[in-house]
Amino acid sequence: MIITRKTKISEILNHDINAIDSIASINSNFLKLKNPFLRKILARRVTVEDAARIGGVSVKEFLMTLMKSGIKVKCLEIDEINNSKSNKIKQMIKTDIVELDVRPILEGGVDPFKEIMAKLDTLRSDQTLLIVNTFEPIPLLNILKAQGYVYETERLTDGVVKTYITKSDGNTSQSDDPSYRINDNELSFSDIETKYDGKMVEVDVRDLEMPMPMVLILGEIERISDDNALYVHHKKLPQYLLPEIKNRGYKLVHKEIDENNIKLIIYK
Repeated sequence: MIITRKTKISEILNHDINAIDSIASINSNFLKLKNPFLRKILARRVTVEDAARIGGVSVKEFLMTLMKSGIKVKCLEIDEINNSKSNKIKQMIKTDIVELDVRPILEGGVDPFKEIMAKLDTLRSDQTLLIVNTFEPIPLLNILKAQGYVYETERLTDGVVKTYITKSDGNTSQSDDPSYRINDNELSFSDIETKYDGKMVEVDVRDLEMPMPMVLILGEIERISDDNALYVHHKKLPQYLLPEIKNRGYKLVHKEIDENNIKLIIYK
């Protein structure tokens, strides 16, 4: 297996579960991957580049450690972009901080995504959400950036990571922006349905509670081949999911059946 900065951690662990020990030697934060629940919710969503940032190390250091353990790494022309993003962010103005400690939630075997999104929904525009955790929640932050949020991360010496999140003034989320397109080819739903006839994996997420529809859909598109598509039965157009789909290089068409039934086809 050849690893690059864009390789998913789940792919590495599927190839060699013992890679957890090598990864954990980089930063003790990665020992959490030995927890099956955390491995399930993190490894699928996180790339090598994301993981390096979560652990507070460079991509080069991460890949070099994997290479020393016998895993093949594709090229080492690694720049130090993974940590520069947070360093370049202007210091946030934090006002009326609302704290949410998600460590007990994770220890209880529950994904805190639902609680975080619910808390964000109740925030006033002059408030800042503080998430207390033991790692930087990169998958969540990628979603929130697409929705117009800004954030700042603070790493404390006792292993605590504080992430401050607030809505950016005058910033429109990608999913609400009329120019945000997920089907650049302008192909109709019936066109795509015909094109992928007999080559679609079908899932029904209508009875699932948030955030499971998004988790299931993102997990499924990682497993299908590029010449196949994912057919989804959903209750509504999933706005939070749209930026994630586009960021992964996929397109989407949809057909509304009624107010509680919409069909999606996600494809390359």
